[in-house]
Amino acid sequence: MNKLMKLSLILLIAFTLSAFNYQINKLKKEQFRILKENVKLLLGDSYHVTKIKTINEGYTNSEKTEYKVEYTFDLNESLLIFGNKDIPGTMYFEKI
Repeated sequence: MNKLMKLSLILLIAFTLSAFNYQINKLKKEQFRILKENVKLLLGDSYHVTKIKTINEGYTNSEKTEYKVEYTFDLNESLLIFGNKDIPGTMYFEKI
């Protein structure tokens, strides 16, 4: 019985943590989609995002209500001073 309770507790914790990660991943995916749309809208149809790489991410406070994602992205063509590789960006999410 003791082993069953421990296993149940471990599974419960794992499911809880995966639910939080699912929500954050869903928000990140949505914001990256918006980034791709904004690149085309602001720079024109000849530009598009070819690669997005997350550099650093995590909660920024002890209450775990603020989440920060630092990323870079590449464009298919050079853009003036930025070039077309590793253009930096940051997203902030706040749980209300």
